[in-house]
Amino acid sequence: MIDVLALRTLVALDSIGSVTATADSLGYTSAAISHQLQKLSRYLGAPVTERTGRGIALTPMGRGLSRHGAEVLQRLENLETEARAHSGEPRGQITVGGFSTGIRGLLVPSIPRLRAVAPELTISNIEEEPDELIDMVTAGRIDASLIFDWRQSAPSLHSSLNAELIAVDRADIVVHRDHPLAAKSEVSRHDLLGEVFVSTPRNGVCHRWLTALFAPLHSEPRIDYWAMEYDTQIEFVRSVGALALVPRLGRPHLPEDVTVVELDDHSIARSIYLTWRASMTSSPAIALLLQEMRTIAVDRLRG
Repeated sequence: MIDVLALRTLVALDSIGSVTATADSLGYTSAAISHQLQKLSRYLGAPVTERTGRGIALTPMGRGLSRHGAEVLQRLENLETEARAHSGEPRGQITVGGFSTGIRGLLVPSIPRLRAVAPELTISNIEEEPDELIDMVTAGRIDASLIFDWRQSAPSLHSSLNAELIAVDRADIVVHRDHPLAAKSEVSRHDLLGEVFVSTPRNGVCHRWLTALFAPLHSEPRIDYWAMEYDTQIEFVRSVGALALVPRLGRPHLPEDVTVVELDDHSIARSIYLTWRASMTSSPAIALLLQEMRTIAVDRLRG
C-alpha cells in the first residue's frame, strides 16, 4: 500500500513547486522530502519526479498520482473527522496557527475555557504571518489558523479551505500624551498627514494596512521607525513621539504617558477569520474553538 506520508509529500510538492519550500511547509528537512519521494518511486517501480535544471518536477505518472492522491488524502481526513464527530466530544490534538496579536488576544484566553469543557482536547500552536499560515493549513501542516486582512471583503482562499469570521477589529492611533493629537476625541486621515509613524516591516500585512490608510489622500505615511511587535512600537511612541496604528484586539498594556485616539472612519479595521480544511468541517474541536474565540472577541471588543 502507498505510504500516506509519501503521498502527502508528493501532493505538497505538486502544489508548492520546490523541495525546499515543501520541506518548510511540512516541517521536514529537504533530505527527508527527497527520501519520501525516492521511497515512493521505488515502491511504484517508476520515478514520480525528474530533474529539470537545478530543480525537480513531477513526471506524468507523478502528476496523475498527485491529482488522485489529493482526493484520497481529503477522504482520509473526512473519514477521521467524521469518526471523531460521532462521539460529539472534542478530543485528540489540533495545531492552530496565528499572528501574534491573534494568539495573545484570542487563542491564549480560549485555551483554559477549552480545557474546562473538553479535557480530552489538546491545543498546540504556531506563530507566523497570515500568508504563510494559509499555506500551512492547505498543506496539512496545521489544522486551523487565525488569519486577518484589512480589506472589507472575505479572504480569497483555495476551494479546499473554509473560513468563518470571528471579529471585526478596529484600529486606533496610539500617541504620546504630550502630542497635540492626544487632545482630540477623534482624528482623520488629514490630521495624520506629515506625522511620523512606527510600522511593522515593509510589505507585511500591517504595513500594507497603514499604507492603505493614506491611499484615499493619494499620499503615503511618513515611516521613520520599524518594529515587528506592537510592544516595541509603543516604546517608540513613548520615547520619540512617533504615532502607531494599532488594532484593539491583543493590544499591549499602555504606559501612563501613552494614550489612544480613535479614527473618525470606523471602517479602518481588520477582519479576523478562523480557517481550516473543508475536510475538517464536521470536527467538534474546530466548532468548539470557533465558538470560544467568538465569545472572547465579543467580550474584549465590546464598546
